[in-house]
Amino acid sequence: MKSLVIGNTSQLSMYFDDTFEKISSRNIDFDHYKGKFYDRIYITFAEQRTFETSLSLSDFMDINYDYTKKVIRFFSQRCKKIIYFSTAELWNGYSGKIDISMPFYHKETPYILSKRKITEFLINDFYNVIIIYPVNFNSIYRKGDFLFSKVFDSIINKKNITIGNTYFYRDMVHAKYVAEKSILATDHEIVGSGRLTFVNDFIRLLYQSFDMDFDNYVTEVLCENDQNIFYLDSKDLKYDTLLIDTVEELRRSVWKYHL
Repeated sequence: MKSLVIGNTSQLSMYFDDTFEKISSRNIDFDHYKGKFYDRIYITFAEQRTFETSLSLSDFMDINYDYTKKVIRFFSQRCKKIIYFSTAELWNGYSGKIDISMPFYHKETPYILSKRKITEFLINDFYNVIIIYPVNFNSIYRKGDFLFSKVFDSIINKKNITIGNTYFYRDMVHAKYVAEKSILATDHEIVGSGRLTFVNDFIRLLYQSFDMDFDNYVTEVLCENDQNIFYLDSKDLKYDTLLIDTVEELRRSVWKYHL
């Protein structure tokens, strides 16, 4: 099956097989692809720097709506299926179980508003687009000032870090799981674990797995947490190896960086 991944520096792109063609989302040479055709094209790029307080709604809309729409309009004519990664945060206004049949209900942030607009556009205008709505996912390829990019960097490089409040529950999966599910997807789907992870416990277990004392490396700045607890409504256990997958990947990174 001939596949193309657009967004070759994204977390998810790292978990698609090397037989997949992978390209940057920046400065795409559209003329080069006019005569090509693919079975599946994966759209993995997005503006998601939610930690950048200086970014406005237009900053997110420029990439997540306007440019994404341009890319999908062009490539939808050159493949059987496009796989677009939206976000399960479109349901973050709910408490408890969520499923694909429920209306979007969420907090209004620039990132989420931009993802909602492109998602609704794709649902209404494209027959050959499959939308994946992943819950929070992380890997060693997580970049920027996100919580888990800090934690992974701390463990790999033995750095001291400061983090905010992590005393809450969240449905979380590894990026590898999201990529694997998207390859098998035949319809729109929320990708989650169907279970809740207490984030602070999970982070402490990561440090413990490397014989590192959490309190020696992490300074916590506690503040009020207003996150709703929502998770995939699943009758089957969808995913139960988050800790194992994360620790195994971190071990490979620790070995690589400390040769």
